[in-house]
Amino acid sequence: MSDRIQVLPDLYAALAELWCSPQDIDREEVSRAAREKFSRWELMDEEGAALLSRFLEDPILEEDYVELFELEPRCPLYLGSHSFDEPQTCPGAGMSDRNGYMLELLAIYRHLGLTPNKGELSDYLPLMVEFLALSAESEDPIREKLIEEYILPHLPPMRSRLEELNTPYLYLLEALERVLRIDVEAGRKVASHG
Repeated sequence: MSDRIQVLPDLYAALAELWCSPQDIDREEVSRAAREKFSRWELMDEEGAALLSRFLEDPILEEDYVELFELEPRCPLYLGSHSFDEPQTCPGAGMSDRNGYMLELLAIYRHLGLTPNKGELSDYLPLMVEFLALSAESEDPIREKLIEEYILPHLPPMRSRLEELNTPYLYLLEALERVLRIDVEAGRKVASHG
C-alpha cells in the first residue's frame, strides 16, 4: 500500500472533524492532530498542507459557524443543496433530483458496508468525508465513483459561495478537494498495478 493511501484515513478523519461545529470538537486538539496528520501529508502535497494551515490560522467562533452553516445557512453543508433546486411542494420533494442524489448516496454507503447516522442527510459534507475515512483502504471502484461523480462535481458551487462569503472555510474546502483528487489518482495507480 502506498504512503498516500496509508495517510488517507487520518486525513479524511481530520477534515471531517474540522467541518463540524466548533462546539462539538476541541478545536485546539483537532487542530493539533490535523497539523500532525498533514505534516506527513506535506511531504507528498505541500500545497494541500499549506491550505489547511491557512484555515487553522483563523479561529472560528461558534456563532460564525452557526450563521454560515446552520439554521438559515448562508452556505449549507449539504452538497445537494448547492447543485439541485429545492422542491416547492412536499410531493415535489419525493421526485426531486436532490432526493434521487441522496438515495443514490445511501446505496453507495450501504454497498461500501457503511450505515449513516439516521439523524443526518446523506449529502451532509462532514458525513461524506467521514465515510471516505472509513472506506479509505477499500479498492472497490464504487468508492472512486462516489468521489468522482457524487462529491467533486458538487463542490464548485459550494466553493463559489464560500468565496463570496470570504470565509476561511474556503481553504478547508480546497484542502479537501486536493485530498480527493490525490485519493482518486492513488486509487487508479493501485488498480493499474493490481
